[in-house]
Amino acid sequence: MSEKSEPLKELRAVIQGQLDLLNLTLFVMTEGPVLREGQWLACSLELEQTRATAATAMGAGQSLNTILKNSTERGLAVRDLYPIARSVVEGFINAAFFTTQSVDVSQRALKHRHYAAWKHNNRVIGSGKFMMKLGGANPKATAARLFPEFTGPGKDSWCSLDAPSKISRIGKVVQASGGALLGAYAGIYAVSSEIIHGSVYDMSYFMSAHRGREQTVEALQSGIEEQMVDILSAVSHAASGFIAAFANVHQFGPLVLEEHELFKQLFKATTGDDWVGGGPPDE
Repeated sequence: MSEKSEPLKELRAVIQGQLDLLNLTLFVMTEGPVLREGQWLACSLELEQTRATAATAMGAGQSLNTILKNSTERGLAVRDLYPIARSVVEGFINAAFFTTQSVDVSQRALKHRHYAAWKHNNRVIGSGKFMMKLGGANPKATAARLFPEFTGPGKDSWCSLDAPSKISRIGKVVQASGGALLGAYAGIYAVSSEIIHGSVYDMSYFMSAHRGREQTVEALQSGIEEQMVDILSAVSHAASGFIAAFANVHQFGPLVLEEHELFKQLFKATTGDDWVGGGPPDE
């Protein structure tokens, strides 16, 4: 058994616990109130917030489950988990963003999905000799007529903020959520971008991270095991960020405390130290 086997086992247990809490939040959002530890947990988000939050949290949860199921992998296939991990992180950032911000953010995101679906089949791809057009003769003009609020400079997206800016706004509402999401973003975002874009650094990082100078198969496998710890830590931080946001916005004590206990286990698994930050920051 390697020295990283125990942290990986602990991280898998934390993520399974987080998935259980995620299922609880999704049930409350889509099916109705739940009696938990003698208290009723009911979703107080507006309808558009609920729809946007549930959609993004469910997608992130599905990808989180995929990573959990593949977390025993020790070969080159671990590289494929980095883009999935980034999807988890961005999905939970958006879910927490919808939960903590005003309803108009969710309303715009829901409207944008219609524009995005139309644009998928009505756009110009490439330039010069290597250009192709999908859809009608003038996609821009048609878009301006059908989707005026998404046409013009800087209006093409449902949100103009980048991930760190979203995290900052989330943290102003729920400090614990912002901190966890920032940790998730810092842990996975940059290297996953290199892997998604197929850079030279991508493979250089994957083959050498945590390995040191030792050029052996054992050293490579040990380094990959460390990378799996990085991945599980990042996605677990992301799940913590969303659950903390949902629990604190709804002021549901049992869920706040359950999430915080899992976060303390996450901290212990990744650092080897006990959490000394006191109770839940937003308690």
